[in-house]
Order: sequence, then structure tokens, then C-alpha cells
Amino acid sequence: MSEILLFTKPDCQKCDYVKERIPTGMEIQLVDASTPDGMAEAAFYELLDKPTPILVVDEEPITGAINILNKLNSLSGGSA
Repeated sequence: MSEILLFTKPDCQKCDYVKERIPTGMEIQLVDASTPDGMAEAAFYELLDKPTPILVVDEEPITGAINILNKLNSLSGGSA
């Protein structure tokens, strides 16, 4: 499976909502977009102007909690 990144920020309710619902066993790299390293990673994917949470799969950004959860469920073989 390809690398999966989830960009989040502290005090982001939608970010917490998504993180709590990551399918069991799925490996996701969490990136804190409020840190210098996280901002650099977000800049690499041209995501600095987008609200968190943001999922990146195969270098394709996906925004919106429901869209992210649907993508994670499809990747894990589950249903949305």
C-alpha cells in the first residue's frame, strides 16, 4: 500500500473526529500542520491554504472529514 498522510492541527475538532475513526490496522502518518516540519510537508503538497484535516494518498489530497473517512474505508476494504 502507498504512503498515507493525514495533516491535522491541534484543537481541530474535525481532525480529532477523523483520527478517532481511522480503520483498525491502517498505517497512517500523522502530520501536525502547525509545526515547522508539518508546514514544510504541507507546502510540498501545496496544501498550506487548505483547511485541515487533509488526507494525502498517492500524492492526491482529499479534504473534508466525510470524504477522508470514505477514502480510508475504501482503502481498508470496508464500507463507508
